[in-house]
Amino acid sequence: MNSDTQKWIAAQQEEVLNTVLELSSINSGTGNLAGLALMRDEFEKLFSPLSDEQQVIQSAPTERVNFLGESLIENYGDILSFVKRPAAPVQVLLVGHMDTVFPKTHHFQSPTLNDGVVNGPGTADMKAGILTMLTALRAFENSQTDNKVGWRVILNADEETGSHGSAALLASAALQAHVGMIYEPALPDGTLAGARKGSGNFTFVASGLGAHAGREFSKGRNAILLLAEVAQVLAGLTDIEKGITVNVARISGGTVFNVVPDQAVCQFNIRCETAEDQLALATKLEEIEAHYNGREGFGLKLSGSFSRPPKVISPANSLLMNWTQECGQALNIDLHFKATGGCCDGNNLAAAGLPNIDTLGVLGDHIHTDKEYMVVNSLTERACLSYLLLNKISNCADDLLSMKERNN
Repeated sequence: MNSDTQKWIAAQQEEVLNTVLELSSINSGTGNLAGLALMRDEFEKLFSPLSDEQQVIQSAPTERVNFLGESLIENYGDILSFVKRPAAPVQVLLVGHMDTVFPKTHHFQSPTLNDGVVNGPGTADMKAGILTMLTALRAFENSQTDNKVGWRVILNADEETGSHGSAALLASAALQAHVGMIYEPALPDGTLAGARKGSGNFTFVASGLGAHAGREFSKGRNAILLLAEVAQVLAGLTDIEKGITVNVARISGGTVFNVVPDQAVCQFNIRCETAEDQLALATKLEEIEAHYNGREGFGLKLSGSFSRPPKVISPANSLLMNWTQECGQALNIDLHFKATGGCCDGNNLAAAGLPNIDTLGVLGDHIHTDKEYMVVNSLTERACLSYLLLNKISNCADDLLSMKERNN
């Protein structure tokens, strides 16, 4: 790696760290639209000077069933899009998310810095990752001269709940790109994610018949008991050897002690490794719904879907992983990939046919908890890695173009 560029990136670390601390202090839980508006404004100021085109895009609202069985319209924060050289022959799609899992009322609100580690909400996942992306793009624009590579940055505001409001935009953008770079955090030892399971969130709403628990107990149909049976059937779908897990996450229902409950709600998550398994499991859920709907006095209604397809490692993705490891070697970093059960927007891009590396962010751990942290020095390390990968993509533009033609 050019020593001047590496020194320049290293010189940005203190400023980037200060920005991480500032952004981590802004609560941007997926449901906090006011906080996400602040994040949008901050990132718009940071990325706009580097891009040719900027756009604020409204996320699509989606319908969901809550834990009370009510159908609600859910709104999400705005999406940011930044474009550079849209007519260049090779296009890179860089993706990040501004939202976190911590609601406005959560106790984990302020970052702290100790011994080269920042503990704070959204530091690793993924405000520091977005800033790593920005630093790498700034370095790339400072040094590149051939104009072979154009790029688009998309920052969404609903990744932590499945990217329902941004999924269509991500799929459309993926079709126009040759390679994807996503800034979820790497593991603490620097390992990156390879294959990823697909995921779906679902809700069963059971209806029964209310009755007085003393005087007319036998006339009642207990919706909670029905869902208890359904939950056991769902748990039985887990097949660890095949990589299938079904997590019954929440059951709610009933009112007071002396009333047979006439409604209950079960929310659950399913993860699996292949698209074929997703189809088979979706069919199984429909069969469960039909079976319990047939029981006298009861009803069962299914909602939800598989919003994250499995990310399977294609030959194109393997090539990109090899390139990333070569870039790591240039920095004296021995990079490894491993499969994970977690999901991210890399699943969506892969489903649209776009090879991508989806853990190019900082090193960190304990994400989604109040122990979340990031390693400060990885701000420089991972910005250098992304810079080298952008250069590799530029130098191998012909390979990417021919690979895109074969896939089409």
